[in-house]
Amino acid sequence: MQNRKPHSQKAPQTGHSIFGTILFSLLAVLAVEFLLLTFAVHVTRLGPQLNQNAEDILAMQVDNRSRYLQSIFHDAQELTSLSDAINGLTQQLLDEGEISLSTLDSSSDAAYPLLEAAAPELINTLRIKSVTGVFLILNTHDLDKRKQDSLMPAIYLRDLDPDAAPSQRNADLTFVRAPAQLVQSLSIATDNSWSPTIRYRALGNRGFLYPPFQAAYKDGASLAASDYGHWTSQSYLVPGDTHEAIAYSQPLILPDGTVYGVIGVELLADYLWENLPCSELQNNGTYFLAVTDTEELSASELQLRPVLRSHCDGQPGSADESLTLRLHSAHTHRYLFSNALYIASVSPLNLYSRNAPFSGKHWLLVGSVPAVQLFAFAQRLQQLFSFIMLITLAVGFVCSWLISRRLARPVAKLSAEVAAAEADSSAIPHLSATGIRELDQFSSAFTQLSKDVLDSSTRFLRIMKLASAELGGYELRDDSVYVTDNFFSMLGLAQEQPDPLTPKAFRALMGTLEQRWFYRLSPANNKVFAIPQPDGSTHYITLRITHILGESASEVGLAEDMTTTVLEQQRIEHERDYDTLTGLYRRRAFDRACDALFQQPEKLGCAALLMMDLDNLKQINDTYGHDWGDQYIRQTGQCFAANTPANTICSRLSGDEFLIFFYGYQDQAQLRAQLELLSAALQRSVSILPNGKQLHISISGGIAWYPTDGHDLLTLKKYADFAMYQVKHSHKGRMCDFDIGSYHQEAYAAQTQQDFERLLQEELVSYHFQPIYSARSGRVAAYEALMRVDLPTLHSPAQVMQLAHETGRLYEIERITVFHSSEIFQRMQAQGLLQSDALLFINSIANVSLTVEDVEEYAQRYPELLKRLVVEITEQEDLDRACLERKRNVPGFSGSFALDDYGSGYSNELNLLELSPRYIKIDISIVRGIDTDRDKQQIVSNIVAYAHARSMQLIAEGIETEAQLRTVIGLGVDLLQGYYLSRPAAVPAPVAPAAQAVIDQLEHQRFDPLGL
Repeated sequence: MQNRKPHSQKAPQTGHSIFGTILFSLLAVLAVEFLLLTFAVHVTRLGPQLNQNAEDILAMQVDNRSRYLQSIFHDAQELTSLSDAINGLTQQLLDEGEISLSTLDSSSDAAYPLLEAAAPELINTLRIKSVTGVFLILNTHDLDKRKQDSLMPAIYLRDLDPDAAPSQRNADLTFVRAPAQLVQSLSIATDNSWSPTIRYRALGNRGFLYPPFQAAYKDGASLAASDYGHWTSQSYLVPGDTHEAIAYSQPLILPDGTVYGVIGVELLADYLWENLPCSELQNNGTYFLAVTDTEELSASELQLRPVLRSHCDGQPGSADESLTLRLHSAHTHRYLFSNALYIASVSPLNLYSRNAPFSGKHWLLVGSVPAVQLFAFAQRLQQLFSFIMLITLAVGFVCSWLISRRLARPVAKLSAEVAAAEADSSAIPHLSATGIRELDQFSSAFTQLSKDVLDSSTRFLRIMKLASAELGGYELRDDSVYVTDNFFSMLGLAQEQPDPLTPKAFRALMGTLEQRWFYRLSPANNKVFAIPQPDGSTHYITLRITHILGESASEVGLAEDMTTTVLEQQRIEHERDYDTLTGLYRRRAFDRACDALFQQPEKLGCAALLMMDLDNLKQINDTYGHDWGDQYIRQTGQCFAANTPANTICSRLSGDEFLIFFYGYQDQAQLRAQLELLSAALQRSVSILPNGKQLHISISGGIAWYPTDGHDLLTLKKYADFAMYQVKHSHKGRMCDFDIGSYHQEAYAAQTQQDFERLLQEELVSYHFQPIYSARSGRVAAYEALMRVDLPTLHSPAQVMQLAHETGRLYEIERITVFHSSEIFQRMQAQGLLQSDALLFINSIANVSLTVEDVEEYAQRYPELLKRLVVEITEQEDLDRACLERKRNVPGFSGSFALDDYGSGYSNELNLLELSPRYIKIDISIVRGIDTDRDKQQIVSNIVAYAHARSMQLIAEGIETEAQLRTVIGLGVDLLQGYYLSRPAAVPAPVAPAAQAVIDQLEHQRFDPLGL
């Protein structure tokens, strides 16, 4: 093998190093693990779930605390026993005259008896309830009219530590408000802010006096006193006192409905906060009591007004401030305070009855915690997860780098040794051991493979030299070309091979080869070149090219001398395409050549296809033998070849048939001139037969024109063959043009015959039924079965009968009619579509009868129908006595015949006498116009007289008008049929109402001619 290689260029390095591949793979695994961990944290929603748990715990704590606080409030506001006791004392003092309602609230002296009597009850209430104070205020007048700062008699007791054990002498109690006389009598200490009376401050709804008293006073005390109970919606301070408190109060109402004051209890803020520990709210939360007017606590926004607020989280806030809480979840709200986000849980306190005056004031216990504090644990846990994941990434990256480095080192060393071996292409590479079993096996296999490749190359060159066909080859790379010594000489390029041989010069030389000597493509799609030789012969070289992907070699070619094979193939193709007797094209070669022309219509111009058939060839074969017949065919072929121009394709189709295609002419006149020359040449061609006679060539031909007759070869062949067929069956020895009219006529006749055959074979007929009515009652007496045909060329029963008569197929029509009409009639009667006792008229051919086998089959299938069958004989055929007797003698047959179309055919009286029918059908030609034609009336009268005398019944068919109907009934016919009564149909309609009316009228006149 010859090796010509230009200056080598180092191929650019592509792909990734093994170190990078391993490192990237390990990092990809690390990234997948990181993503999976992140995804797991995200899917499990660890952070949001922890936050939600914190919110749920907050809501649960607030809910529990609200239930406890609500029990304290409910216990505090249960003052029914106190109210009843004071009311009893008041009523007693009123009855005794000790007090007067008109002066009760004027001074402490006027109210002293009641205050003194009520004091023990107040002390007792203070002892038994967990409250820090209890009070009684007397007032009998409308507060809206009372002057501000006016004084009102009152008692206000306070116990600063209600949970402590009570003192026996009430030393733990103090008077905040009480008359001095009462203070002295009870020996109870006074508060620093003590005063003998309460000053009316006109606080309106904010105080503990005005709301309950005024509600009862204005309402006329229509409700129970407890229903007017009211909790102060703001905390308050007793003037001169420092203890913040809230109070519950309710009016005092006598049995007569007189409102004369209020009683109530006090809860100090400090006492409430002892029962609302901030430690429950992560030591940094806030409890506050609040009031809202919002009905739905689940609204998206909740407006509330704090009443009391703890200060565990350092929120100062006045009780007058309002807060807007926004719904965050099912259990929590959010709000901003001092630019800090708080999470709050709201729990309602049910303090008022549903229909109480103050039921619209909703008390709430709100527990709030700063969001930062509430979610601190979840935040710390998320930070810990993030830190662990970052540490994992860092450690994983370092470990991946170290592992990749260690694994890549022996492979990099082996790669360097392979590169060094590649630089020295003359030596077999020797690779050192790496200590890795798989790599060492690869090194050994690589070294052994190099040896095997060298040995294989040597053996392959020896085989190529020993091959029967000469072989050559090349290998083309991006930077070099390898060719065998004989490659260029095989391709006739020995004098043109470039020096030096570069890939660019090689490609240019192969392009020149293709342009100069390309012959064709082989069946395997390889290029075949026809190389001329100095001795004038031609060698055929096949070049097989393979493109190799993924290797340094990009293209490998093998040149093989295929001269012997190509020459043998050319010989076979010639024998396939050319007739050995005439040298003309065979059929397939002719079709192939014509198809190529029809692919280029511009070359066809005006063209014609001539199809010919040799005349008298059979006579010559029979008289002089087949050798002279072959001579006759050969002489014809030679004449065609010698007398047709270049733009002509000639073919011998078979024995004595020839095809000639003329193309490329300007018009038909020019081409006809050529046809005349050919015809003259055929007439001049003469052979001498063994008997000494001259034999002139005689042909019959048909011509189909392009594009006049057709635009494709198949159509032209069909039309030319038809034209030739007409010539051979008329005047032989001529050439005639195709006639589309004759073709269509023949085609229609052939199609009609095909449709008729299909009709007989597949029995493609159906039957409609036309009723026959009684002329006396209009009732259906019978149905006539009428054939219907719907095929492309057959549409009427008359056509079918004509073809059956012409082709001798009347028996098939008779059998189809009898069996099909009976089957349909019986099925329709079973379905209730036809009258059950009606007769069936079947049209029968006069000179045809069914075979014994068909009669037996009919009797088995329709035994009951035989008794009601009427065979209707048409007058279009002469009666056949033998057929008539066979029909009459069918076992089980009623024997009823009907003579059809009486008066229109020939030998009417003879057929009537021969048939002796039960029914006579008067032809439509007599019925039409019978109402105005006396001759026709006379004919019918004569037939009626004849028939009735012999017990025959007359049927008037074809009745189309009322006048015809009246006339035939008047003439005495028995049965009626026609369009005026009912048309034939697959499912016949009832008699027309107009026709029925005429029948009924005439029947009535027949029995009552005078109209009585």
